[in-house]
Amino acid sequence: MKTSYPDLVLAHLARQLECNRAVMDTIRDQLSEIVSGGGYLLAAGSGHSAIFAMELYHRAGGPSFVLPVADMASLPLFGPARARAAERTPEALLPALARMSPRAGEMIWINSQSGINPAIVELALESRRQGLKTVAFTSLAHSHSSKSRHASGKRLFEVSDHVVDLGGVIGDALVPVAGAPRQVSVGPFSTLSAVFLAHVILSEATSSLEQRGIPCVYTSVNTPDGETRNRELELLAAIRDPRLIETE
Repeated sequence: MKTSYPDLVLAHLARQLECNRAVMDTIRDQLSEIVSGGGYLLAAGSGHSAIFAMELYHRAGGPSFVLPVADMASLPLFGPARARAAERTPEALLPALARMSPRAGEMIWINSQSGINPAIVELALESRRQGLKTVAFTSLAHSHSSKSRHASGKRLFEVSDHVVDLGGVIGDALVPVAGAPRQVSVGPFSTLSAVFLAHVILSEATSSLEQRGIPCVYTSVNTPDGETRNRELELLAAIRDPRLIETE
């Protein structure tokens, strides 16, 4: 039996792509229609799951219609204890949501391995109150094994319109360490899974949009003409994302 991190990761990614294919197709089609109508995609996460929002935002090969819902207080880089406290505060991400001026009918993707912390659940609930189509990127195996910390008793997958199952294992780390003095596993999986599945959806959606004459894909500024193309996209996206026109 193969138990190395590369073997486990590659097998898990293939499995999750197959088992999520139907819901991913639905999300792709809905997103394409939202964007073609002038709408945006919001992306959110807290703790290490906030990497998800950063990865999808303003990068070469990625879409110009992503708005990140993030707050420094929820990032471990600015203090793990502070980030942990933010994750467990229901209102922690609501100001970040408000800053993106969400509009009814748009879509938000929320990434959380466990899906049990109050900030993430409250973000999903508030997004739905505001009329957003809410998509959870979460591990059902982990979430089903844990009680919600939100006052409603609900977990992220229970308050979302669509669920993309990240798979993996309870606790995220894939590889048990044989012979260790105490039971421990290494090799987290959830970030790889969430980013991979998100890029599959986005690559298909943006390809379709570009083919329909709707420019929406950033190119690398380190290539000829890349910055010129990006600037044109930024001027359009700046209507909702004023950071794109801030001067240095």
